[in-house]
Amino acid sequence: MASLRNRIEAVLLAADKPAAEADICNAVRATPAEVRAALREIAASLEGRGIVLREVAGGWRLATHPECRESVERFLLPPKHHMSQASLETLSIVAYLQPVTRAEVESLRGVNVDGVMQTLEDRALIKELGRKETVGRPIIYVTTDRFLEAFGLRGIDELPPLPEGAPRRVNGEVIPFPVAPAREQAMDQIHESVEGHEGDQVPHAQSTLEHSVADELAHALEE
Repeated sequence: MASLRNRIEAVLLAADKPAAEADICNAVRATPAEVRAALREIAASLEGRGIVLREVAGGWRLATHPECRESVERFLLPPKHHMSQASLETLSIVAYLQPVTRAEVESLRGVNVDGVMQTLEDRALIKELGRKETVGRPIIYVTTDRFLEAFGLRGIDELPPLPEGAPRRVNGEVIPFPVAPAREQAMDQIHESVEGHEGDQVPHAQSTLEHSVADELAHALEE
């Protein structure tokens, strides 16, 4: 029979999303302690290679090494596949201020966001959580596990801290801020970092863009 480590590697290779520890244990018929030890061995064995083992969105997956990002992008992603500046700005607002309503996003962006919100929802980066108990009971939105996976985050608490003066929630209400040139410049940098990330990718390629994007998201809301 194949070793525990080899069986876990096979499960991770076959998974189309981060594999939860409990699911791995069930698949390979091993205890959590045994699986965690094997995962550490796998991670160590991949040092210096083009693949890494990442813990993202509550599970484990094999991903391409960040240093190989450009090569993988050129191989997989046509130039036309990219997230627009409007999509990135809207996504960052939802990520930092969630749960958030469409009206709250529009109050910060200063434009209608119906189309952008629908695009983000279609791509499973945001989802409806419910309705806010205020007049009109507007729909509230949050980010998804796919968002965490795409940006290499285990949870929302791993987002970089917001810069001083960025919009925040105070007593449940969004406190806006004036738009300034620095935000436009930051968004240009993010746009370059994530160009192509939204296209369909094979499992190993889905984390190629995660590091620079996670570091840059906070700047999308800078003054």
